[in-house]
Amino acid sequence: MIFRWSIWGSHTSKNIELLRYSILSFKKQFGNNHKYIIYTDNKEYVSKYFTESVDVRQFPIDKGLLFCVTSKATWMKWCPASRIDINQTEFYIDSDVFLLKYPKEIDYFLSNPKKKFAIMDEFFGQSWQHGAMSKRATPDTPYVNAGFFVQKAGYDITSDLIKEYEWWKDNIKKTEQTHHDEQGALAIALTKFLKNGALYIFPKDRYILIGDNENTEIENLNDVTLLHAVYPDHSAFYKFKDYFDNLLK
Repeated sequence: MIFRWSIWGSHTSKNIELLRYSILSFKKQFGNNHKYIIYTDNKEYVSKYFTESVDVRQFPIDKGLLFCVTSKATWMKWCPASRIDINQTEFYIDSDVFLLKYPKEIDYFLSNPKKKFAIMDEFFGQSWQHGAMSKRATPDTPYVNAGFFVQKAGYDITSDLIKEYEWWKDNIKKTEQTHHDEQGALAIALTKFLKNGALYIFPKDRYILIGDNENTEIENLNDVTLLHAVYPDHSAFYKFKDYFDNLLK
């Protein structure tokens, strides 16, 4: 299996500690017999924080490549391609996402022949979570969180995601772009798979978002499988950092 992250721009130095904890948390549960890959615009800097068991790759120099666009929207997370190897199950993980225990739901997803893709649920779905792509969303478009997304071996979201990416480029002005546009595009791309039963959405009581406005009442992580310590301040990471330290010992 492939586990991939991306980090670039000012986020590289700001969130490198979160990225390190994120990768260590997945390696803790899945072991070293998989590929762990980071794409970045500063390979030299990022490589200092990881052993050779993590493959740190430089973004392509050619900025004209698919998804390699500088924007408030986070398309760069998919640069240089939204699928590395279709023959392997591939996880995309944000640097502020942490795996706290073995995810049995992954086993269910992988063993269910009907399911092709899996993704986190959102916290109280609202149109702003689709960003500027809310213009294109339909009542069937799910409110999902793109911080943790899985493509099962044999399946590829690329053609559907490209369709939404091209629409975004043609229809969303720079002044309209938001941090959530890429998430909205992915949600729209996944809509048909939700409708035909091929999309698995992780249970939101165990795969949770915590932030200044999300699940603020949670004081312990005993029942949590995966935590997304959401943007912009990632306050949950610092709130539970001692828990992570003990977990990763």
